[in-house]
Amino acid sequence: MMGDMDNTTIMLLASPVIVLQLVLMAINLLNWNRKKKTRYLDKTWWLVIILLGSLIGNVVYMILESDKNDSDKN
Repeated sequence: MMGDMDNTTIMLLASPVIVLQLVLMAINLLNWNRKKKTRYLDKTWWLVIILLGSLIGNVVYMILESDKNDSDKN
C-alpha cells in the first residue's frame, strides 16, 4: 500500500498530525512556563516530556496538569 504513494501524498496525509503536535507543544510550553510549580513531576521532567514525548506526551501533560481545579493558577 505504501509503495503506491508518492512523497506529496504522504506529506498531505501527515501534515494535520504535524500541525496538531506543534500547536499542542506551543500551548503546553506556554502553560509550563507560566506555572511556578507542577503537580505530578518536576518542571524539568515535564519539559522533557513536552519536547520529546511527541503527541502522546503533550496530551498527557494537558490531562494531568490542567488548571480546571486550580483557582490560584500555580
